[in-house]
Amino acid sequence: MKELGIIIPMHEFGKENIELLKKAVASIPADTPVCLSVPKGTKTTLFNDLNVAVVRSTEDGTSFAELVENGVKAFNNNPDVKWFSILEFDDTYTPIWLDNVKKYIDFMPETSVFMCLEDITDFNNGKYIGFGNEAAWASSFSNEIGYIDNDCLQNYFDFYLTGSVFNIKDWLEVGGLKPSIKITFWYEWMLRATSKGKKIFVIPKVGYNHTLGRESSLVETYKKEIDKDETQWWFDLAKRESYFKEDRKKTYEDFKKNSEETEE
Repeated sequence: MKELGIIIPMHEFGKENIELLKKAVASIPADTPVCLSVPKGTKTTLFNDLNVAVVRSTEDGTSFAELVENGVKAFNNNPDVKWFSILEFDDTYTPIWLDNVKKYIDFMPETSVFMCLEDITDFNNGKYIGFGNEAAWASSFSNEIGYIDNDCLQNYFDFYLTGSVFNIKDWLEVGGLKPSIKITFWYEWMLRATSKGKKIFVIPKVGYNHTLGRESSLVETYKKEIDKDETQWWFDLAKRESYFKEDRKKTYEDFKKNSEETEE
């Protein structure tokens, strides 16, 4: 499926992570373009035995959002690629996923994002945690079963977007992920996309194997750094900032500082 490109954002390169990357790449069909998005200065010799194109940042940014955006830019320069998906280097696709997506793209071309059901497991012990994204198929969850709309997002946010397939044109119209937003950057993006009328559909098939709990992963880092009060602030911010395409770079540190000055 050459009209679909895969972006793998990666900012850490220990031996174990390279082995995980090889497993992730092996889950991608051979005829699919793959863009490995890495920070500026990364040695490309690390990936000599992988059939991937390596895109290095031109700036110093290493955030997930920035690496994803570099991959989108690279594929936007390829006229054959109309869609892209994001694969985390410690995850894999299921064998059926990309074939299923192709069928749905042909049948539902007005849809901007195709999500899948995800099998979620513990990275450290392999134990099964549960399904991801199944809420969209619950009765009366959203205005149309299988879809995620702005109304349901006002009260529910527990979705997994890596593994999903995005229309590049619509992504560029909505705007990408905002690097300044921690923990809720995907939630903010979904609110923004649905507020602009973009359709997000969950294909009722397991298409992605997602792991949680890997030390130094983004989620685990946030768990250590962000407390309950700050977490709530980021969710509230996501709702406010979803009205703006640009990243207005609001920070919790500035919020706390302003609050302390007001109290004085």
